Parts: sequence; structure tokens; C-alpha cells
Amino acid sequence: MAKVTEPLRHALYKVSLLTNSNTLTHPFSAYQLRNFANAVKKSPTILLPEWRKTIKQLATDADDPKKALADRIMPRDVTTRWNSTYDMLKFAKSYQDPINQMTDSRSLKLRYCMITESEWELVKQLRDILKTVTLQFSTDTPCLASVIPAIDKMHDKLTKASKKKDNSPVLRAALVMGKGLLNKYYSLTDESEVYRIAMGSSSISFTSAML
Repeated sequence: MAKVTEPLRHALYKVSLLTNSNTLTHPFSAYQLRNFANAVKKSPTILLPEWRKTIKQLATDADDPKKALADRIMPRDVTTRWNSTYDMLKFAKSYQDPINQMTDSRSLKLRYCMITESEWELVKQLRDILKTVTLQFSTDTPCLASVIPAIDKMHDKLTKASKKKDNSPVLRAALVMGKGLLNKYYSLTDESEVYRIAMGSSSISFTSAML
């Protein structure tokens, strides 16, 4: 399924670079979060201990111990896991306070990962959209015949989200780009004999089951 969701991942990354556009006025926060996760993981003697210390302090100060954050490491967004972007955004939104504290600290040199309130809202919006896509592709029995219907459903969800006025213009632009790349991948399946055979076999099996 990695190849199916790859177009959206690439599109979102491209939009993160469009920070100087007149129409896309907000930097895309997923880029900063990737940098933050990588920086903490690659600094076991400075940033990682500070991360654990920050979480522990917030847990001590929490009014309700049941709502205290667990000592966990932020998952990284990697290309080998198709749903890793969603996992990263979901974690980041839950751990927004410790991330803000560390990026606010000048001594930690993580200011380049700082995320504003408007960007955190973007994180929430993208997390919610990718959640629906994640559920769509979460299956114990993935097969070639399920890819085309899955792409159709994914395209429908992206179309609806890209037209939702409540979503950020940056996010809506990213989704439109994602749909374009998704269409490109979709068209390539017509050139694949394996896909045509898989879809034909699936159609025959479905027809036989209905008779």
C-alpha cells in the first residue's frame, strides 16, 4: 500500500516548501515535526534526555494524573511505512505542550522546528483527514484487486476534504496536488497486465458469488 499513499506524501512535502507564496501564507507544520523527531532521535545525550525530562515535569504539574503524558518517543515519518505521517501527526498533537516547550528553548537550538498556533490547527486538520484514509487502507488481507477500489475511495475523500472551506488553504492545495499525483498512479495501472488480471479475477469471483 506504500505506493498508493506515496503521491499524497510527496504532494504534502512539496507544499511545505511553498512558504513564500502569496496565497499559501502559512508554513506547513509536518516539515518541522519531521525535523523535530529526527533531531531528538539523533541526540541521545542532549535532546532525548531533555525530552524525557520535559514530559516528566509536565506529568508532575498535571492537575489530573490520569491525563499525564506517558514517556514515549515521537514516531518518525518514514517512506517505508505508508501510515507513518498520520502516526507522527497524531502523536505530535497529543504531545503539543512538550514539543512547544523544547522548541521555545533557545539553548536547545530547535527554534527551526517551532510551530505556531495556526500551524497546530493545520496539524489537527491533516491528522483528521489522514485518519479516514488510514482506516480505509487498514486491512489484514491486502491484495492487488483491492488497490483500484481503494484508490477510488481515497480520491473521493481527498476531493471532499479539498473542498471543505474550514480546512486551511495550504491543506486544500496539498490535497489537490495529492489528487493529481494519485490520478497519475491510477492511469499507470491501465498499463499493467498484473493489475488487469487481478481486477478481472476479482470481477469473476464477485460474479460467481452472486450467482
